[in-house]
Amino acid sequence: MFPELKKVLEGIGLHAKQMTVLGVLLESGGPMFVSSIGRAAKLNRTTTYDVLKELSAKGLASQIKKEGAVRYQSIAVELLPAYLERRREALEDSKKQLMDIIPQIKLLRAHGKSLPKVQFFEGVDGLKQAYEDTLENNKEKRLRDITGIDAAFNLFDAAWIEYYLKKRARLGVQCVDLVPDTDWGHKSKLDDEKYIRTTKFLPREHGFDAEVSIYDNKVGIFSYAENNPVAVLIEDDTISHMMKTLFDFMAKNAT
Repeated sequence: MFPELKKVLEGIGLHAKQMTVLGVLLESGGPMFVSSIGRAAKLNRTTTYDVLKELSAKGLASQIKKEGAVRYQSIAVELLPAYLERRREALEDSKKQLMDIIPQIKLLRAHGKSLPKVQFFEGVDGLKQAYEDTLENNKEKRLRDITGIDAAFNLFDAAWIEYYLKKRARLGVQCVDLVPDTDWGHKSKLDDEKYIRTTKFLPREHGFDAEVSIYDNKVGIFSYAENNPVAVLIEDDTISHMMKTLFDFMAKNAT
């Protein structure tokens, strides 16, 4: 391959194998079988096929099928300048787009430490994993919960609920739980002392199939939807402070 041609091909981002195969096709000037291309380029058949596909995707090679046989040919050599011009225009467009988003990237860098950290969990097992965070990563040892108690008992098995409540008590995590005024709510309240918890009631008509857990600088949102239970943990000082303030207001007015 001419050194000048190699330099041009390097300039448009071709790697060594692509340059070698394209050089073989350009020097041939006509369609070639894959086996012939591979021999000339000193590449095995599989690698040659992969490189030809890459060149075809770039518009630098094409295949011709005749009588069941596939051959490959390069772009016409006289079309290379036009190809380079299109590449130049595409790169210029990409440069403009990059310049437009640089301010956004800088903003993210500047405020990266203050952006909320968000984690998503799916399925019942995912929710159980998220609940572990309310215990294991709860430095203040306090939970503010708003619980759709009926939906919780319907979604989780009794053994896991008992495991979670016992572990919470063992770790000394105190809980204030706001629940709808239902039979399940009153049944749960009977174990308040056992699980170092204070249960308060919200009006029965305001039932819901979810839970909000507020602890440290985090807010956990747990959806008990039967078909698609999910959980979201948000770690952010401002959001958690707001939710704690709202919770405390609700707790004062709960019975």
